[in-house]
Formats: sequence, structure tokens, C-alpha cells
Amino acid sequence: MPHRPPLTAARLAQIWNEHPEPIVLELLWEIHRLRSTILRANQVRRFMGPDGTYNVPGPVWECFNRELDVEPCLTDEPTPRQQAVIDGSGKRSRED
Repeated sequence: MPHRPPLTAARLAQIWNEHPEPIVLELLWEIHRLRSTILRANQVRRFMGPDGTYNVPGPVWECFNRELDVEPCLTDEPTPRQQAVIDGSGKRSRED
């Protein structure tokens, strides 16, 4: 399934203006955090050069690894909703 195009800053602001609720703000902050992580990944990629042979400065690499280590991952325990899908019941839980 192809991804939708990225939301622009203007669209995110519009969403907030249309739905100024705490949960929307929480989601917008998560989008901001994930975009920051992607920007740092791009910085590391540029350090590595086009063929990946250059060294990334140690502090940059350590910081990047620390950030990635705390990111949720598909290897994390599934949420109850995800487990229901895995089990085939397809029931959604309100716990996640």
C-alpha cells in the first residue's frame, strides 16, 4: 500500500486550528519529534558521504544511537489491539 504524501506544516497548522484538542496537540508533537529524528538521520547520512565510506563524528553517532534506542519498534511487545489482529480476532481494544 503506497504512503500518502507528507503533510505540510500549513496542513498540520490547519488540523490544529480545526481540532484544538489535547490529543491532537499530542499527535502533532509526535509528528514534530519524528520529523526531527528523520532530519538527524539525514545529517548522519550526509556525514557518511554518497558511498558510505566517511566517518561520522563520534558524538553525533552516539547521540543518534541513543535516540534510536528509545524509539518504539516492531520488535516491541504488541499492544492489545495489535495482538488481536495477530491472533486473527480483529477486535480492537481501547487500551492502546
